[in-house]
Amino acid sequence: METLYHGSAIEVRIMREEDIPFICKADNDESEQNIAYLKNQLANQEKQECSAFIALYKGKVAGYVFLYYKCRWGGMANCNIPGIVDLIVFPQFRRRGIATVLMDEAEKVAKKHSNKVYLDVCLCSEYGPAQRFYAKRGYVPDGKGVYYEEKVCETDAVCKNDDELTLCLVKEFL
Repeated sequence: METLYHGSAIEVRIMREEDIPFICKADNDESEQNIAYLKNQLANQEKQECSAFIALYKGKVAGYVFLYYKCRWGGMANCNIPGIVDLIVFPQFRRRGIATVLMDEAEKVAKKHSNKVYLDVCLCSEYGPAQRFYAKRGYVPDGKGVYYEEKVCETDAVCKNDDELTLCLVKEFL
């Protein structure tokens, strides 16, 4: 499979089905649910709906990200805009530039489909580093406020600060 990026320690390429056991092991989640999720992403890649990128650090699975060309989820769902879904870098590989390289590659592909790309980031505190990372990359809020379960959270709405409370961020390419 074609390597998209190869640095001194980091390699990024398109994910394949034989990567799934290694991803699950690195993620400490070998559940049927996780395997099914990853297989579904690869099926969507096969249907040419997305690109699934995998990062290796010194030959070991370090993370992944999915780029949907016309994303169906999140704050800008069904707007025919590319969406970044599930940027994951496993804890033992963080702070090594892996997320940056994965995002660089995903954004290169997104530029072929649109003049912008979006993603949704959770607002709970454990996503603070991700929030800062995206802001530094030029992602800005879409201006609609926060979303809960992919719907705009109206003023005074009751919601729970969990993985469903998100902010839609957009990056425009110049």
